[in-house]
Amino acid sequence: MAARAFLATIFVLLTSFPALAHKKADPRDHSGAIVLCYHIVESPQDPRMEISRETFRQQMEYLEMTGYNVIPLRHLYEYVTGERDSLPPNAVVITIDDGWRSTYTEAYPELKKRGFPFTVFVYPNIISKTIISLNWDQIREMSENGGDIESHSWSHPFLTRRRHEELDDAGYATWLQRELVESKRLIEKHTGETVEFLAYPYGDYDHRLKAAVAKAGYAAALTCEFGKVIQGSDPLRMKRLVIDKRIDFAEFRHYMGATPMQLAEMSPKPGDVTEPAMTISARIPNFKNLDPHSVGMALLGAGSLLPYAYDEQTGAITLVLNDAIKSITGTYQRAVVWATDTKTGRRVEASWTFKWPDQVLPPALPVPTTPAQVVPAPSETAAPARRAATAQVIPVSGASAAIVSHPR
Repeated sequence: MAARAFLATIFVLLTSFPALAHKKADPRDHSGAIVLCYHIVESPQDPRMEISRETFRQQMEYLEMTGYNVIPLRHLYEYVTGERDSLPPNAVVITIDDGWRSTYTEAYPELKKRGFPFTVFVYPNIISKTIISLNWDQIREMSENGGDIESHSWSHPFLTRRRHEELDDAGYATWLQRELVESKRLIEKHTGETVEFLAYPYGDYDHRLKAAVAKAGYAAALTCEFGKVIQGSDPLRMKRLVIDKRIDFAEFRHYMGATPMQLAEMSPKPGDVTEPAMTISARIPNFKNLDPHSVGMALLGAGSLLPYAYDEQTGAITLVLNDAIKSITGTYQRAVVWATDTKTGRRVEASWTFKWPDQVLPPALPVPTTPAQVVPAPSETAAPARRAATAQVIPVSGASAAIVSHPR
């Protein structure tokens, strides 16, 4: 069963992803949320759906530190159905499908550390069946610590009628009832929580299946179609962005929704650093087009949010490392600056990388107080727009440099 699940997942996503990935986002739409769909982090080995633990950590750090808000799936459902009037800006929902052990050993620690709510869609027929699948104790622990455990059917088959021509209508109805109802019943038994959401196995659904899902007691269901979920979306056809090993960090940012931002006078400059730097800084040339309260800056390699100061009169932004310099590891570091464009309402973003030296640390500098500090609050909940940016560094005259981000 596990092997068939792997092969079918690969087939569906290989045939659907290229077309979906090139769909254009509506530039007028900045509401709603993007739902991320993960499967395997690090293990078991899989030719497509596995991503590395470092990739997952980097993506979670990016969401945490650069102005995204990770929200529970329930909040998005309530927004879709009109029970909730609004969502926080840059909202994102995190979901993990199937029930592999790496959900508990690799993803869960990163999510718990950041206080991110998340949803795990499991199919009970895999639970405790192999050494690489979850067991019910692990599922209960996640359920008690921010995890929302929902259904992925009973055995992870294709559920639509056209996939089961060997069955007559009565036989198909009986079989489908077990896949939908028995899964829901067993998960509720082990978690003590009501199961309300379903992820269609392989993203396969049709109108007949949607009706059966609603009849079985599910309030909403999620597909593998790419796009934002907005108010008024069909709750039984909620879209997701499937994350697989083909999506590198630049593409991840691209799909999350930022448009290009221009930067100048970055320090440290892209390239080698000859001595340790206590501040990271840049200037935003078109700062007058931005909401000054939305401007933020983060150093992803720092591992935590650091204080920064933004001068809305000049567009200069500076982040101070101080003691955080001791915890920075790795040769290359990435600084990210983001904001909201006042004319379009869209998130704009740019980043640059520089090399980090292995040298004696200089004395700490005081945190700047003029202009006033802007310290981003840790995210409480959810997620993206739709096309982020790939950054390209372009040297300019003198000691400055410009960074231009191009949509991919």
